[in-house]
Amino acid sequence: MDQIPPAKPEMDREMIEAATSALQNERLVMGESVFKFEEAFAKYVGVKHAVSLSSGTDALIIALTAMDCVGKEVVTTPFSFIATANCIIHALGTPVFHDARAIDYNLDTKGLDKAFTKNTRAVMPVHLFGHPCDMNAINDLAEERGAMVIEDACQAHGAIYNGKKAGALGHVGCFSFYPTKNMTVGGDGGMVTTDDEDLAKKVAKYRDCGRVTRYLHDVVGFTSRLNNCNAAIGLVQLKRLDQWNDNRRKIAKRYDQKMKDIAGITLPPKAGKGKDPVYHLYVIRAERRDDLAKQMTEAGIVTAVHYPVPIHLQPAYVERYGYKNGSFRVSEGLSQQVLSLPMFPSMSNEQVDRVCETVVKFYR
Repeated sequence: MDQIPPAKPEMDREMIEAATSALQNERLVMGESVFKFEEAFAKYVGVKHAVSLSSGTDALIIALTAMDCVGKEVVTTPFSFIATANCIIHALGTPVFHDARAIDYNLDTKGLDKAFTKNTRAVMPVHLFGHPCDMNAINDLAEERGAMVIEDACQAHGAIYNGKKAGALGHVGCFSFYPTKNMTVGGDGGMVTTDDEDLAKKVAKYRDCGRVTRYLHDVVGFTSRLNNCNAAIGLVQLKRLDQWNDNRRKIAKRYDQKMKDIAGITLPPKAGKGKDPVYHLYVIRAERRDDLAKQMTEAGIVTAVHYPVPIHLQPAYVERYGYKNGSFRVSEGLSQQVLSLPMFPSMSNEQVDRVCETVVKFYR
C-alpha cells in the first residue's frame, strides 16, 4: 500500500521551464522575474507594495527591523513555529506572549490588552494553519494603544477575512514560500506586503545590504534577496494558488464529513463569520494523540505535530526568559493534543477516506 505523505509540493514542466528561462535570459540577482513576482503578488493580496526576500523568517525579521523595534516589545502567540518569536529577537526587540485559544489555535483577543505596555511597538497575530485571526479586535486594540500590526501570514496565502486577503489586514504582512506552504518557489523564499510606501522602501533597502546606491549604504542591512529562479517559479505557482486552495477546502470538507461523529477528536475551525481559511494544515485535537499517530504510521499515513513544544518552553526561551510549565496553559494543552493529517491539493478522495477510516478504526 502506497504511503500517504503529509504534504506534496507541486513542481511541473512549466515551473521548471520558467526557472530555466530566468537562468538563461536574466541577471542572476535581482532580475526581471523578481520584480514581476513582487508586482503580481501585491496585486493578488490587494496591497500597493510587495518586497521579496530569501525566506519567510527574513521577511519577518526585516519587516520588524524596518519598523524599528529596537528595545521595544512585540506581542505575539507562543503557539506557532519558533521563527515567529525568533524574528523579534533578531530585530533587537522582546517577544511578549499572550496565549492562544483552543477554538481556532490563534492569538486570543480576550485579555490581549493586558499584554500591552507603554513599550509595545507592535502586535503580531499568526494566521495559524491558514485560519485568519480576529483582525478587527486586534486592529482596534493596536490603534488604541498606538501599536503597529504585523501579520505573520506565512501559512495563510489566499486566506480571507471580511473580504480582504491575509497580508492586507494590518500595517504589514509577511509570507513564507517554504516547500510545504500553499504555494512555494521551489525552495526558501518570503514576501513582505504593505500599503506603506516608506516601509516598503526600507524593507527593500535592508534586504539588499542597506544599499542606497551601488556603493553607498546608510543602514546596516542584510543579504536577503530572492533568487531569480525561485521568483520565476513563484510567478507560475501564484497563478495556481486559488485552485489549489479550493482543492484544500474540498479536502477539508470531506475530512469534516467523514469524521464529524468521532468521539475523541475535535475538528479544526471551519469557514464562517467573515473567515475563509485555506487549510495550510488540517489539524485535529486528539485524545491519545501519540498512540493515534503511531497507528497512522503503521497504516502508511504520515502525520506531524505542529507544534509539540510551544515557543515559551523551548530551551532557548526557558533559559533566556525563565518561562515554565503553566505559563500559557492553552498553548501547552494544544501542544499535547494537536495532530496534522495529510493535506495537499492533489490528494485524492481515496486517500482522504483511507486517513479517515484509520482514525475511525482507532477510536471505535
